[in-house]
Amino acid sequence: MKNKLKVNEIFDSIDGEGKRTGELATFIRLTGCNLRCSYCDTTYAFDEGNERDVADIAGSVTYPNVTITGGEPLCQDIHGLIESLNGHDINIETNGSVAIGPYMKYENVFFTIDYKCGSSGMSQAMEMKNFTMLRPRDVLKFVVGSREDLQEARKVTETYRPACAVYVSPVWGEIEPADIVDFMKEYTLTQWTVQVQLHKIIWDPAARGV
Repeated sequence: MKNKLKVNEIFDSIDGEGKRTGELATFIRLTGCNLRCSYCDTTYAFDEGNERDVADIAGSVTYPNVTITGGEPLCQDIHGLIESLNGHDINIETNGSVAIGPYMKYENVFFTIDYKCGSSGMSQAMEMKNFTMLRPRDVLKFVVGSREDLQEARKVTETYRPACAVYVSPVWGEIEPADIVDFMKEYTLTQWTVQVQLHKIIWDPAARGV
């Protein structure tokens, strides 16, 4: 268990997507990622950051809701951080390529797990066992940039039939949200929820720390 983590930034904002959309949360963005998605909007988190004590990180948290994100937060050992945040509701945003099993024992943790569709260039990196483990409190997320991505997302949900909520969002500037809605209607995908990145609507899409 690590007492230090490399942190890109810590900031207070709202969750911009997922089941806590619009709710205040403290974001802990960790440095490092094992994937290189074509549409990544946080490339600055690949390398930028400083090592900080876990106690110092936990002491920077303002709100009951905490989102641990990246980069890819599971590239580092975050057991110590989670245990330091006992009493907080923790959302771990993960890219689907790193095993989530070791962190499922924590009752105050849920996962927003991203299945990388074809347009990301990273679909071959998915850890498929992750998608068999999702619980009702977790979230399965698809970011889609084309109709081909939508078909892939449909096949994944039909194959794994996740017990959790399924959120589908457009690659910014690549596909219209209305196209996702039309696809949902075409296949009667009543278990899907279309979403947009609220923080990119409220603030400049390129803004950091929001």
